[in-house]
Amino acid sequence: MRYRRAHWITALLVLMVGATLSADRVKLKSGKIIEGMFVGADSKTVRILLDNGKVTEVGIADTVSVEFTPRKPPPPPAPPPNPATRPKPVQLPAGTTLNVRLTQGIDVDASKAGQSFKAIVDDPVMMNGSIVIPRGATAELQAVAVQQSGKMKGSDKISLKMNSIGFGGNVYPVATAYVETKGGGEGKKTARKVGGGAGLGAIVGGIAGGGSGAAIGAAVGGATGAVVASGGEEHLTLPAETRLQFQLTAAVNVRP
Repeated sequence: MRYRRAHWITALLVLMVGATLSADRVKLKSGKIIEGMFVGADSKTVRILLDNGKVTEVGIADTVSVEFTPRKPPPPPAPPPNPATRPKPVQLPAGTTLNVRLTQGIDVDASKAGQSFKAIVDDPVMMNGSIVIPRGATAELQAVAVQQSGKMKGSDKISLKMNSIGFGGNVYPVATAYVETKGGGEGKKTARKVGGGAGLGAIVGGIAGGGSGAAIGAAVGGATGAVVASGGEEHLTLPAETRLQFQLTAAVNVRP
């Protein structure tokens, strides 16, 4: 009798293991039926996860049968992205114009060659009717040469280049022509021009007030920066919101 019982218990365990370890209905000798999910078993008990989240243990000796229902196989893993569906890189040729706007001011008297400055792309770059570089893409500028009028005869002057553009989670190194901005020299004469409240002084005021239309730099004809004179000495600054225009000197591949 004990042998038959042990044989039945072994057969039941094998059946449960072969059924992907998922019990839906456990019928007891008392006639009671327990529905749930099989979570484990040993030689004495079967553990069932009930719908209320609790685990109940049923003695194998009290079990008449265990019914397993078919389980849906797990979904296959998602296929890797097809490289053919990714947007192809677009090549911007040398000579492409990049209009940017400073997001920080540049004080030439406090600047030095090699220093980096932040800007954003102010006008989107388009090719074949599609936007390749969006407005608002980040741009990193670098001072190539800095000349201060207090140290050398002449006017304040700074030359900038663009090192990189970033958007869409990618950063693209770029090579551009230098953009030079310099003061007008002759500090006292410059002071009278700025202090007169017209011309360049009006442009500086527009930028100081946050006007988005204010534009200073290579992108705008003869406007090359704000020149503030104090005590007859020139002080060149490029306020935040100053627009500058760069041109690529080498092609660059980007992903739109």
